[in-house]
Amino acid sequence: MRSVFKRLRDARWAAVQKLSSDIHELRYLFWESTRRCNMECRHCGSDCGKNDAVRGLDADTVLRVLGRIAKAYDAEKIMLTVTGGEPLVRPDMIPVMAKARALGFRFSLVTNGWAVDDKVAEALARAGIESVVVSLDGTEEDHDWLRRREGSHLRSCEALACFADAGVPIVEAITCVTPRSLSSLEKAYELVTSTGATHWRIFNIFPIGRAKGRAELLLDETGMRRLVRSVADLRKRGKKDGVVVNLSEEGWLGWDFEKKVRDTPYFCRAGVNIAGIMADGSIAACLNLPSWMAQGNIGRDDFVEVWEKKYELFRDRSWMKQGGCAECAEWKVCRGNSLHLWDDEKKAPCWCHHKILHQAAGNKR
Repeated sequence: MRSVFKRLRDARWAAVQKLSSDIHELRYLFWESTRRCNMECRHCGSDCGKNDAVRGLDADTVLRVLGRIAKAYDAEKIMLTVTGGEPLVRPDMIPVMAKARALGFRFSLVTNGWAVDDKVAEALARAGIESVVVSLDGTEEDHDWLRRREGSHLRSCEALACFADAGVPIVEAITCVTPRSLSSLEKAYELVTSTGATHWRIFNIFPIGRAKGRAELLLDETGMRRLVRSVADLRKRGKKDGVVVNLSEEGWLGWDFEKKVRDTPYFCRAGVNIAGIMADGSIAACLNLPSWMAQGNIGRDDFVEVWEKKYELFRDRSWMKQGGCAECAEWKVCRGNSLHLWDDEKKAPCWCHHKILHQAAGNKR
């Protein structure tokens, strides 16, 4: 009976993914506002830095593209998420966001918190920000080590408190877990809740960007299983305390794990419901994808036309059914894992959550 139930559950979730891909309603738009950053984190997927030459599109260009999108779609249904680099290194960031809100877009911000104070938080609240994500990687020692900037932990905690005090509806801390910080998640929970944050999102680091080949940043099979178990426990605690705790949607875990650590099952929506405008003008999906996956450039292409007529490799993932994925029983629901984890040289994901977790379960038995 369980086997029949699982097949029906898989078929239903596969149908949801296919229908979403066929309809491809734009619901999230990432804007990589710059690749400049005031930190040089050990794990950065975009390899951003203080002196990056890709400084980002000018405000007029961005607002022109947003105006075009607002005319084609209902902007109120699209969450514009501003990221980088560090968005707040741009002095025009808040005025641009206020104008985007005037066009109808809901908007959010991803920041490392270094440049945030009461005035910045209050200005963003007045501009209509709906949610903010601030990096907070556990204890002070672990956070400052990962971010490679002394004092960054304190700035992150203060930033979360500033946004909470300013009345931003969703204030989310995001934590990158490494082998050295895995045992400190309980302490991290206390830190997050003490700031007034409403949400906490946790994820492990993957072998992409600066983290590629850095074993000290990557969890092994046992570490991944410990992470999932810890998140499941912290979610229960969060429900009592009024804090939403989730494991980030980075890859398919298997039904036994999915329902314990997330509000909704994994589904890579890059190019399905999610698009991105990169700092160099590339029209992409999520921000850590390789450049060959770009679908155009706003300097020469119309964004709306690209969204409607391209993105086929995102919406039909059959090309990813090769190598170890070809014979995998989870293919129907996983579809090759997240696109930003695809290793084009190996023609396989560089990280398979399901395999790693189930190897750990098998080893434990």
